[in-house]
Amino acid sequence: MTILVGLAAAMLLVWLFVVKRPTHPELPAADQLPGGDPSRAIVVASPAVIDRHAERWPCPVCQGSVRCETHGAELIAGKRLRVARVRCPRCGFERDVYFALRGA
Repeated sequence: MTILVGLAAAMLLVWLFVVKRPTHPELPAADQLPGGDPSRAIVVASPAVIDRHAERWPCPVCQGSVRCETHGAELIAGKRLRVARVRCPRCGFERDVYFALRGA
């Protein structure tokens, strides 16, 4: 009887960790996300609105809300862009969102 219980427990563990392996959704390509690469930078009037714009779109992994952790100016391919680093507190997904200042 003890052997049967142990065998059943082992089969359950195999099923949980091997057969029923969680699947992760495929992430959309960066070029499909707003501001996902420097060539598709989001145009804004002022750096003051970057946090709000960066947090506008949900996490592409879990659809949770993201938080803008930092943003700063960078020179990319001869263009001065603002780059915001957003992170999802729910699943931990991080990405950069690119912004261009209007008139710059």
